[in-house]
Amino acid sequence: MKIAKNILRYIITIILSLSIICLVLVNIASSTVLNENYILDKLDKTSYYSKIYEEAKSNFENYIYQSGLDESVLENVITQEKVENDTKKVISNIFNGLEETVDTQEIKDNLNKNIEKSVGKLNITQQRAVDTLIEKICEEYTDTISHFSYEKQIFNIYQKALKYIQLAQKATLIAIGVSAILLILINLRRIYKIFVFIGIALTSSSIFFIITNGIINAKVKIQTITILNDAVSYTLRDVLSSILQTINQYGIILLVTGIILVIIANLIHNIFKAKYTKENENS
Repeated sequence: MKIAKNILRYIITIILSLSIICLVLVNIASSTVLNENYILDKLDKTSYYSKIYEEAKSNFENYIYQSGLDESVLENVITQEKVENDTKKVISNIFNGLEETVDTQEIKDNLNKNIEKSVGKLNITQQRAVDTLIEKICEEYTDTISHFSYEKQIFNIYQKALKYIQLAQKATLIAIGVSAILLILINLRRIYKIFVFIGIALTSSSIFFIITNGIINAKVKIQTITILNDAVSYTLRDVLSSILQTINQYGIILLVTGIILVIIANLIHNIFKAKYTKENENS
């Protein structure tokens, strides 16, 4: 019977530990990459909008050089404020299922005005060439802002991920609650063991996070990750570094809490043991 109880204790402790790991991962995901405000905050902190603004202007210049027009025609064609607003539209499309499009009419109007001011009135052939150039610049701007044209599909994936995350959160909370109750019931006669096994579960979870963080940092050179362009790459690196830092923080918190619970358990055990010994001596 005693052996069976011990086996049951350790099985429940393993379940509790796995549930804690799952809950922490779910919370990290829901508060970071699945959180619109988190993403917008990261874009602000990494100067994403200014980097995209500079990249868009640089891309425009390549088209202007090829056309033979003066670079001055690009003055005030776009603003950093427009870049920020259009980027937020794309983010909102992904997280909220909206279908707002990036408006390029303002860019077309500004380019037409600047080109006419630079070269004067255009004939039909010149106007056609300019219209083609402007269309390409507008397409370049849209590509630079959004990088992809599948916001709707990404939104659908996001909704499914959110649904599974919520289910996982509820399931892990139930598993943690049930495991904790079972440990309490099994160890009612020896209260200190409740703290011991919960402490073991927390410590085991912490070791998982600390080791995982260490392996990822050793195997993946986050600061060298490059995707699409500098602005996206820099923001992605910051997001990944932040998530790994959060994982490590959870690991440390769980480790400290686990150790404290084990220490408390030992203190309780020693107090009861001393009391029991004293009672036996007096009797």
